[in-house]
Amino acid sequence: MDQDKETSKLAIIGNVDAGKSTLVGVLTKGILDDAGGGARERVFNYKHEKQNGRTSSIAHEIMGFDQDYKQVLPERFNANKNKYWTYVVENSKKIASFVDLCGHEKYLKTTIYGLVATVPDYSLIVVGANMGLSKMTREHLGISLFLKIPFAIVLTKVDIAPENILQDNLNQIKTLIRSPVIKRAPIDINDKTPFEDIDKWAAVMHNNNMVPIFQISSVSGIGLPQLIRFIAKTPNRINLNKAYQTLNDPMQFDIQEHFSVPGVGIVVSGLIRSGRAFLNQQVQIGPDKNKQFKVVTIKSIHVNRVQVDNAKVGDQACFCLKPSKGSITLDRADFKKGMVLIDMAIKPEPVWEFEANIHVLQHPTQMAIGYQGVLHCGVIRQAIEMQALQTKEVLRSGDQDSVRFRFKYSPEFMKPDQILVIREGRTRIFGFVTAIYGDVKNENKIEKQQIQ
Repeated sequence: MDQDKETSKLAIIGNVDAGKSTLVGVLTKGILDDAGGGARERVFNYKHEKQNGRTSSIAHEIMGFDQDYKQVLPERFNANKNKYWTYVVENSKKIASFVDLCGHEKYLKTTIYGLVATVPDYSLIVVGANMGLSKMTREHLGISLFLKIPFAIVLTKVDIAPENILQDNLNQIKTLIRSPVIKRAPIDINDKTPFEDIDKWAAVMHNNNMVPIFQISSVSGIGLPQLIRFIAKTPNRINLNKAYQTLNDPMQFDIQEHFSVPGVGIVVSGLIRSGRAFLNQQVQIGPDKNKQFKVVTIKSIHVNRVQVDNAKVGDQACFCLKPSKGSITLDRADFKKGMVLIDMAIKPEPVWEFEANIHVLQHPTQMAIGYQGVLHCGVIRQAIEMQALQTKEVLRSGDQDSVRFRFKYSPEFMKPDQILVIREGRTRIFGFVTAIYGDVKNENKIEKQQIQ
C-alpha cells in the first residue's frame, strides 16, 4: 500500500437525532438514506444502537478519492468492513477518515473523549434544519472552539424543513458564528455553489476564520456533491497541530482500545502522536495497573484495516503486541485507560501532579482547593483533585488561573503543552499543561521518615 497518500480526519458532532450517523453512512457507502435509518445501520457498532437509533460509541469510517478527487466506491457494496476498506484504500489517492460521535447528553463524556483523543483536523457540526440550534449543539460547538478545531456546519433534512423554519435557523446559526465569542465569517454553500468556490474555501479552512454552512438532504441527495467535494479538498493539519510532534521525534502511540484476539493475542488500536512505528520494533507499554512500563514487540501493523510494515505520526493504527521477554506476561487485565506505547529512547516518569493554565467555561457555583472533576487529556480519563491556586482563592465561571492538580488513583504518562478538558456535572474547564511532577506526597512522607 502507498503510505504517502493524502489524509484528513473529520469528527461528526451535533445534537441527537440531527442525522450524524445517517450522513456518515450516506457519504462513506455512496448510497442515499431510505428515511428509515437504513444508512446509519451500516455505521453503528452495536446491536443496541441499531435498535434505538442512537450512537453510544465512537465509530470510524473512511472515504477514498482518486487523483481527480472523485469518490472511490466498489461496484457492489460489501458488508465486510475489512474487504470494503481494503478496496477503498488500495484504489484511492486521498483518504478522509470520519469519527462519528454521540449526540445525546448522556454520552457527552464519550464525545469529549473522541474529540480530545482522536485529534481531528476538522469538525462537521450537524444541525437538523427543522430543529435548529439546541443546547448540545452549542456544547459541541464550544468544545470544538476551545480545542481549536476548525469546523463547518451541515444543515441536514432541508427537504422536510418548512422554508420559514429553515431560514430562521440559518439566520440563527449565522448570528452565532458572527458573535463576539466566535468572530468568524459564515459562508453559505448550497446545491448551486460551483466547485471552484468550494475548493477555495476548503484550502483555507485551517486558518480558522470562516465557517462554511452546507445545506443537504441524506434522502434526496440535495447538496451532497458540494459537501463531498469539500471533504475531498480539505488538507490535514498535522504540521500545524501542536497535538502532534514530527516524524523525527521518538515514537508515541496513544492506546484508545485494546482487544484479545483468539489465535493472535493482544491487539491495541489508537493514534500515533509522534515518530514512526516499525514491524518488530521494541517499545514500552504503560503505565499499567501496577504503575509500570513493560517492554513489548510490535508483531504486525494495520492502518485503515490494511496490513503495512510501518505507520507514521497522525495515523490511526492497530498493533499486535508480544512480550519481549519470556518472563513478562501481557494480559488484558493489565490494561487501564490512559496507557501509551513509547520508544525505548524515552525514559518514562509517572506523573502524579501537574500544573495547568485553565479557563473555567461553566460552573454553577465556585471551586476551591479540594475540588474534584474528571480530566480528559489525550487518552487519559481520570479523576483529579485541585491542590493549589496561584492567584485566586476560588474560581467561578469565566475565571482563568494557573492551578495545580493531583491524580486520584494512579500516575499517568503526560507531557507539558497538552490540551486538557475537565468535566463534572455541567462544569466545563479547558486549559493546557504547563508543568509535570512525580509523586510529591510520597516523597515528602519518605523525607519526614528519614528525618525522624
